[in-house]
Amino acid sequence: MTSNMTSAMTTTNTNGSPKPAKRMVKEITGRHVLFLMLGFFGVIIATDSYLVYKAVSTFGGLETQNAYRKGLTYNERIAEERAQEALGWTKDARLDKGELRVIIRDRDQKGVEGLQISALFGRPATNTEDRTLTLTQTGSGEYMATVGDIAPGNWVATMEAREALTGSGAVVYQSKVRLWKAP
Repeated sequence: MTSNMTSAMTTTNTNGSPKPAKRMVKEITGRHVLFLMLGFFGVIIATDSYLVYKAVSTFGGLETQNAYRKGLTYNERIAEERAQEALGWTKDARLDKGELRVIIRDRDQKGVEGLQISALFGRPATNTEDRTLTLTQTGSGEYMATVGDIAPGNWVATMEAREALTGSGAVVYQSKVRLWKAP
């Protein structure tokens, strides 16, 4: 019975040996290889082009204007930072209902009054939404500026404080703070 089943499943030659089954084999031609390579590199070129476009269209330009000149005055900047650290001032900044609120305290935790504070307010990764704000004093060491209705997400405020009473116009305190507006 076993021999009957075997002979039913395979075909035999005239001499009784089994014939190999015929299979349809597709040949890979040069045309197939060409289309595969063009498709592969087409996908890579399209992806790279999209990424380059997004990178160039979202970058607003230089982060630092006159970087070379600022580099030449680097030692003066270090001296200014040491003088600022010697003051012992601290700041607390937050976004609250469309307002940027900053509290500046001295080392005795008393509010620092009589400052003229300006801030460059914008997104951390682009300068397309940057705006300059002037903060006004609202209390002892408390300063506020209206930012309006802004989109949720990360924001950065780079602040410079000058003493209004001395009239020298020299920056006495600088700070950069990252802020978050909840959705």
